[in-house]
Amino acid sequence: MNERIAILLIVFCLGLSSPGMAALPDTAEQPTKPQDSQAQVDQTSFFKGYEVFEKQSYREACPYFYEYVSSYTPDAADYEWAEFFLGVSLKRMGYSYAASDVLARLVSRKPNPRIAEYSLEIFEAMSMNQAFDYDLIIQQTVCDQEYGYVEGDLADFIHYHQGVYDWEHGFFSWGDDHFTKIKVGTKYYYQYLNQKALLKIYQNRIDEAVPLLKQILSSTCTDEHLKDEARKTLARLLYEKKKYKESDLLYQAIEENILAQSQNLLERAWAHYRMGNPEKAMGLLYAFEAPSFRNYLTPEYYMLKSFIYKDVCHYQNALSVVDEFKGHYGKALSGIYQRDGISENKELLLLLLNKRKIKLTWDFLQLLEQERSRCTEFSKDGSDSFYRYLDQIYASQIAESTSDLQGQIEKEYEKYANDLLQYEEEAHMMAYEIGLDMYQRVNQYHYAEEDESEAEASRGIVVYPFQGEFWNDELADLKVELPNRCKNLEEWDIFFK
Repeated sequence: MNERIAILLIVFCLGLSSPGMAALPDTAEQPTKPQDSQAQVDQTSFFKGYEVFEKQSYREACPYFYEYVSSYTPDAADYEWAEFFLGVSLKRMGYSYAASDVLARLVSRKPNPRIAEYSLEIFEAMSMNQAFDYDLIIQQTVCDQEYGYVEGDLADFIHYHQGVYDWEHGFFSWGDDHFTKIKVGTKYYYQYLNQKALLKIYQNRIDEAVPLLKQILSSTCTDEHLKDEARKTLARLLYEKKKYKESDLLYQAIEENILAQSQNLLERAWAHYRMGNPEKAMGLLYAFEAPSFRNYLTPEYYMLKSFIYKDVCHYQNALSVVDEFKGHYGKALSGIYQRDGISENKELLLLLLNKRKIKLTWDFLQLLEQERSRCTEFSKDGSDSFYRYLDQIYASQIAESTSDLQGQIEKEYEKYANDLLQYEEEAHMMAYEIGLDMYQRVNQYHYAEEDESEAEASRGIVVYPFQGEFWNDELADLKVELPNRCKNLEEWDIFFK
């Protein structure tokens, strides 16, 4: 690299860094000077690209850097810097996948250590706040190489993911070695503790997992998403131990936006049901009628709702919930019985999109489509060759991710179909039990000693009628008044006498 470029890079590094990103690599660590065989390399496009890059004109810089890297081999003078600046330019323009594709290839060739570190910092930022290519960034780049020269928080990021990768593939001693190198008290240390707790749960060593989760929650960790995950996991473990009140308190402490807590509300409803608080449980279920939650209904919702109605002898309501379940899942069940193809059972496909792994792939596909749709800006500028390059890498990754999504759906489809058939069987059983209770209740009614209406009146509760509006900040606080009718004679009781 000549002196002019070195000076320009140093000035650039001192004066410009994007929010949330470290300064660009210090060029004191210059790449190897070109050999005699490279002396005739035309660096004009590189110089032009860097000139506009320095002015933050990244769209204008990209075609120049691409022209350079597509004209020469990696051993050409300043090749790795051209590739690096191309990746940075794409990232700062919002083409995150194209940037990761360029920088991952660069890092795999073990470039200047500062270039590798800066690229890894970009990957770390992507992994924390957006959809990204997990296989490319984490498995192929972070976990497939050694980065002994990396220090600080970035080293923790690398050791954490390499440790998780080793554990997932059964190399527990190697994974432990990576985890021991993470600094205690850092965010990746607490992520490691969370992974360790999940491993203990998988091994059915629940009593060892609980203290680890509590350690995360009592720590100074500022990662609220991680703490929410720990709260959810611990709440479920306490529920299984029949510690329903403690479980509910943990669900209440979750900081996540209420609109993303459909599963949490359902699990809280089960906890209150087990504690003998049917009115609060029904209130939590009532939140699912809000428009924000209509796409999150699960079969358990209908089962629990019918249980609650049956327990207080609201038999007609209980039966209507069973019918509601059949109506909601009727088309999906019909497709299962008729052995329709997966693509034909649209109702079940929509349910599958709520599965975590499938949703991550779906979100990544959406990101790819959005970024690809913007590539035409280069075609409009007359940079046709660079436009074709971008469009091709996006088209290729979209095809690959679509195939991955299809494979994930095929794998989950059979499992979810079996689960839905099981819930249908339980719905039929629930209808039978409701009918049986309706018959048995008549006899119990004649031995009731307390006038239920008087008991209800003694509560002194003021009830405000529902106005047909849902407020998101109140969804977790709804409560439904459910007077117990098990001691009241109803018109249909006469039929059983």
